[in-house]
Amino acid sequence: MTIINRSAVDAASAPPAAAAASLARLPRRRSLGMWALGVILVVLGSVGAYVLVVQGGMTHPYLAVSHKVPYGAAIQDNDLTMINVNAAVGLDPIPATQRSQVIGQHAAADLYPGTLLTRDQLTRTAIPAPGQQLIGIELKPGQLPARSLKPGDTVVLVVVPPTGLAGIQEPQGSAAAQPSSILAIVAGTTAPATNGNVRVDVAVSTTDGTVVAAMAAAGRIVLVVTARG
Repeated sequence: MTIINRSAVDAASAPPAAAAASLARLPRRRSLGMWALGVILVVLGSVGAYVLVVQGGMTHPYLAVSHKVPYGAAIQDNDLTMINVNAAVGLDPIPATQRSQVIGQHAAADLYPGTLLTRDQLTRTAIPAPGQQLIGIELKPGQLPARSLKPGDTVVLVVVPPTGLAGIQEPQGSAAAQPSSILAIVAGTTAPATNGNVRVDVAVSTTDGTVVAAMAAAGRIVLVVTARG
């Protein structure tokens, strides 16, 4: 008679203890891996934030204006100074290392002391440009717009017919051959005088310079703005 030991059979049919132990340890290993990855990500994020803070706090040398430079004037070495500022989003100041490239260029607008110098404030075109003349004209309040002019504005100088002592227009005669309007660029203005008159410097073609000077002296110029500088 054969006697079967049931305990032995059960033990033989059960999975190996080592395999069971390995399976039991898998979730724990996975948790350790995720924890390590989280630590790495936190460290990388901290390093990135530190770099951004350090870079944001760093200053760099840029060019600034040391005293007023009028529109059209050539930039001289003593017109420039160097200041250390943080780089700002949307602002593109000229690095101090490019000082020699700036000297000799012309101001494309009135430059004021203490302001950072940017590339759109400079031009390589002289004012007046070759083939142009700079003419000063004095205008009454009714001969120019109420809004203040600024350097760089494109204007048309309209030559109006002469008037007699009674304010009646006189026959133009030889003046009819003169241009009725002349294109010009505003180079500078003065504040209104006590009588309201404003003096305006305009750059015009050399062929129009004498006409503008003569018509301005006769009070026959009306200034019309066509484009803002």
